[in-house]
Amino acid sequence: MSGPSRAHRCLLLRRLSGLVRGAGCLEGGATVLLWGSFLLGLGLLVSPNARAQVFQPDDPVRVDPDRRSLSSTPESRSLSKYYDYLENAVGTPGRKDGSAMNVNTLGEVPRSSWYTPRHFYDPMSTAELKRGPKRGNAPDTSAVWRVVAGKAEGKATGFRIVDPDGDPYLLKFDPKGHMELLTGAEAVSTHLFYALGYHVPQNYVVRFRRVQLRPAADATYETLTGDEKPITQAVIDRFLSQAPRYEDGSYRALASLFIEGKPLGPFQYFGVRPDDPNDLFPHEMRRELRGLRVFAAWVNHDDARSANTFDALVEVDGRRYVRHYLLDFGTTLGGDPGGPKPLWPGQEHILEPDRILLSTVTLGLAGRPWRATEVPNLPAIGTFDAEYFSPERWRPQYYNPAFRNMDADDAFWAAKQVAHFTRTDIRALVETGRYSHTATVDYLTQTLVARRDKIARTYLTHGGGLGRFQVQDEALVFEDLLDHPAFSGQYADAPTTVTWHRFDNQMGRRTQKLGTDTANEGRASLPGSSAPYIVAVLRRSEVGPGTTEVFLRRTRNGREVVGIRRTAEGLPNTPPTWTVIPDNSSSPSSTPPTPSTRR
Repeated sequence: MSGPSRAHRCLLLRRLSGLVRGAGCLEGGATVLLWGSFLLGLGLLVSPNARAQVFQPDDPVRVDPDRRSLSSTPESRSLSKYYDYLENAVGTPGRKDGSAMNVNTLGEVPRSSWYTPRHFYDPMSTAELKRGPKRGNAPDTSAVWRVVAGKAEGKATGFRIVDPDGDPYLLKFDPKGHMELLTGAEAVSTHLFYALGYHVPQNYVVRFRRVQLRPAADATYETLTGDEKPITQAVIDRFLSQAPRYEDGSYRALASLFIEGKPLGPFQYFGVRPDDPNDLFPHEMRRELRGLRVFAAWVNHDDARSANTFDALVEVDGRRYVRHYLLDFGTTLGGDPGGPKPLWPGQEHILEPDRILLSTVTLGLAGRPWRATEVPNLPAIGTFDAEYFSPERWRPQYYNPAFRNMDADDAFWAAKQVAHFTRTDIRALVETGRYSHTATVDYLTQTLVARRDKIARTYLTHGGGLGRFQVQDEALVFEDLLDHPAFSGQYADAPTTVTWHRFDNQMGRRTQKLGTDTANEGRASLPGSSAPYIVAVLRRSEVGPGTTEVFLRRTRNGREVVGIRRTAEGLPNTPPTWTVIPDNSSSPSSTPPTPSTRR
């Protein structure tokens, strides 16, 4: 008798976890009873048959059903930026060990309310990269915009406007003397993070004239002391006096369309949202947030923190669920609200006593080679270079629990996506910044390409640097991800040895050896075995001591790849383990979402 399917096991855990979530509202014996039920349920789920089976019939999962309609409405919440800083800079919240929990048996992140696989998995055209999240609702630059509020958050000048169609936008401006610095960076990074799979706002670079801004009758802004005052034409003039202008007198801004749905406030990079029953994976254990460290390093998003995230309750096809966004990319690349970034962001946390002491004792001569950074004299660039960029040493302004947990598998998942962007792709993304000077576009393109290559060289060799495994014509075919400009042909002649074994899906181990071969141009013939499961062990000794195991399942139509495991060194003798996420239907509303658990 086989154990319960992945879907049934997860559905039971889902219901049990829902009970335990409510246990905090109960007292004494009731709480004990609920926890006892939970543990009993776990005991049922880890029966010998259920525990032993590695691959379930619904592997590999493509969709995380975390968009089930909510019966109750989560509450909007705010997060103090100062508390967030202290909690992460002084403390170390969240789990600090273990692999990412929301990945399927291929090591990928299923489609969810957090993440949508895009450019690496389904290559986007140049036009699609340039369009990004935009859907054609940019504010009409020939019309009058009503100013309804002054920007109360952040350090940069801004207005909240409504265009003639009734669409609300936040207008963000560049610092004086540095036209295009922040607006360009936000446009470029918005499109890049969208292509990488994240939910981001619709951001439009706009150019307009002063006469287009008129205060609404009830428009107000908040002063630095917290007082609320009306917005008048004089107030608009005072705000605009802090923004640069082009020679023809026009202004430039980034118009960010308000995100649809009910605002719920930011998410944190650890824990879960307690009032969202779909949010079951601790955020510090989510691969798309752990691997985000690599993406943030690429564009120097040193301000990647909870204050720059956003949760919204949306309704899609009759389902109400929480969607999770990244936003506020104005301080990526080389600028911040005051102008060019200082040299330390991306190189150090705000508070690093040991580095500060070392620099003081040595009069700044040790531990900070990046102080020699030189950038071109281009106002829209700021402080952004590749020479002193180190993907491994890069760090945000203060500790991020998800970034701290990034391991080699998370980094590989992210690096292969970064490496997938060609020079042409990157230039197309840079052009979304609508920069006035070709020299700016050239410099940013070259710098992003150079940083891309450093990321590839740092993380892409994990397990031998192979990917895109599939079965074609009775052969396992794959790509050499190291056949990339970053490696300059270094591994062009590195052979790939493939050793085949039977795989016992109940015991989770390799058994009978079926033969060894050398893959020829990314192709290895399948062995003549009728076993339900087989596994290929791929080694590239010239690349490193790591291995990649590719598990194949027999189906009615032949073999299919069902699992991938990469290791940094040697070949593990332990059974492979992955998170339990059922893929019950293409419709995410058909089955309740499931909690994380590990075999």
